[in-house]
Amino acid sequence: MEKEIRFAAFIMTYKRVSVLESTLEKLFIQSFPPEKVIIIDNDPEQSAAFLVEKLNYLPIEYYSVGYNSGPAGAAKYGLQLLSQQNYDWIGWIDDDDPPLFDDVFEILLKIAINNPKCGCVGAVGQYYNKKSGKIIRVKDEELEGIGTLKVDNIAGGMSKIINSKVCVESHVFPDESLFYGFEELDFDIRLQNAGYDLKVDKQLYKKHRLYYNILNKKKERGKKKENNKIWREYYSTRNSLIIQYKNKYYKVIMLSYFRYMLKIFNGFRFGIKYGIINTKMILLGIIDFHFIILKFGKLKQKLTTEK
Repeated sequence: MEKEIRFAAFIMTYKRVSVLESTLEKLFIQSFPPEKVIIIDNDPEQSAAFLVEKLNYLPIEYYSVGYNSGPAGAAKYGLQLLSQQNYDWIGWIDDDDPPLFDDVFEILLKIAINNPKCGCVGAVGQYYNKKSGKIIRVKDEELEGIGTLKVDNIAGGMSKIINSKVCVESHVFPDESLFYGFEELDFDIRLQNAGYDLKVDKQLYKKHRLYYNILNKKKERGKKKENNKIWREYYSTRNSLIIQYKNKYYKVIMLSYFRYMLKIFNGFRFGIKYGIINTKMILLGIIDFHFIILKFGKLKQKLTTEK
């Protein structure tokens, strides 16, 4: 690394110790590894605590949240802890998503230090259309050549690395109340509102698409979700609307209602039982969104997740 920087990471987990252990080891074989990694454990039973002793040859620390705060809460605690410890850049890592290649951190941190307005870097990113409320895939042709690309969102699991100035100077942290789903998008929008950019490396991005064989792939909408993942519709519906409301995208909210109705009808193509559960999750998300903005009730966790 041309310029000396302090880089650390946190890794969020909830009752997935074997996966977590493997990911931790992979973080430290990077060509530019973090100085240390803090395990942010959402399991009240502290199932991951013993790994600090088991992996005592690695610079690992442990932090127990004390309850299941979801990915949003865990990310907030991770960024708070490491930004207070004067690290320049902070890795935001899921327990089941280590970097795909051994030089990912090195490539991303070189981008980070050479772009003064950069607030976040990642291996893969996407655009967000503020007029439609849709996530837009980066076109394959945009990844040709060398250099960087400015995006609007870098999702979890994409080797997301945050400039600590975003937290320390601009006081931008994940919104814990979102619990699960689109917490990165909410964070990234507020990061951009604070004057920072999100950057990806075009060659590294394309390398990921080649690895997964998804070049020239068109996004499919209206697909059936696995039965054990239908609950995610609740969080994606509720949190999308919350983000749109927070940013005053009022026309997008009305457009979203129309899309959700289509999504409800579309769900019955996969059977009555699936359609009923899908409808329940979407309507619960819409109802809870209205309770939140009208302040009749506070945002609460209705469902549990394995994140």
